[in-house]
Amino acid sequence: MQTMAVRAGALLITLAASAGAWPCDYCLIVQGISPLETLNGHGLRLTQRYTLLDSLYTGADERPNPGVREEFWTTELTAFASPLPRLTVMGVLPLRVTAGDGHLHEHLPGEVEAHTDDRGGTEGVGDITLLARYGIRTRHTLTSTTAVAVSAGVKLPTGGTGARNDAGEFLDAHVQLGSGSTDVLLGVGLNHAVGRLAVSANALGRLAGEGEAGAADFEYGNSLNYDLTARYRVRPAVIGAGGRQVFAAFGIVGELRGQEDDDGLEVQASGGHTLYISPGIQCVLSRHWQIEAAWQQAVYHRLNGTQLGENYKVYGSLTYLF
Repeated sequence: MQTMAVRAGALLITLAASAGAWPCDYCLIVQGISPLETLNGHGLRLTQRYTLLDSLYTGADERPNPGVREEFWTTELTAFASPLPRLTVMGVLPLRVTAGDGHLHEHLPGEVEAHTDDRGGTEGVGDITLLARYGIRTRHTLTSTTAVAVSAGVKLPTGGTGARNDAGEFLDAHVQLGSGSTDVLLGVGLNHAVGRLAVSANALGRLAGEGEAGAADFEYGNSLNYDLTARYRVRPAVIGAGGRQVFAAFGIVGELRGQEDDDGLEVQASGGHTLYISPGIQCVLSRHWQIEAAWQQAVYHRLNGTQLGENYKVYGSLTYLF
């Protein structure tokens, strides 16, 4: 029932949005198309995203996939508030549905064994994130607005790490609900708007702590997610001409992930760099309601060893401002 509810929520939100950056499914949180503008004041945000990994890579080269895939449905419930003019604090509760179909083992560089009978998944609460963002500079002129902010937070080990597959063995760490680790988050964001065009740059890094997967110690590598996004106001032509606003966005998104550690051994086939192109749409419906949606298509992989790479990600969000 929960799986069906999560997928129904994804469909409803995506349709409502007529169709930013967010990170690898198990690393961080969704930032959105324009985080310095859409997560200000006091409000609630519901985000639904889907991630598919269905391609196999050795370094930057794609190779035939023997039938291994992973997919993730994640619903994020975000509450945010601004207790001070420049300060925004937020908490993010993720509800996750994960599924793994097969598992890869790289015995020697480039030589992989696929266990296609290793299937399973789980669902429930993931790792909760607490984040604070502070605006260090805001500059207004007659023709432009520039804002710069820094952020810091923590990801808590609230998601389970002991789920098992259909054969009764522990699921792969990536398919578990949580990481079992307490991680430090650090970020910076910039937004510059001139007339109907705005350009934003955002980066959010994670310093990973020691966690677990099943009965073994497991530590994700440090990660950095970044984006450069242009947003154009399609309507109205002049602010103040109407209550509703529609924006079209296009961004370049990147994920850098360090290598993982499994029970004291470095996982050679882990970590790497992935680039995406990301078209999106954002609508301000009224003073209280905003929606947005984006598609993130992977266009470049440079992965360590031989491993699954992301095909695409899609998300939609609904925001209510008090």
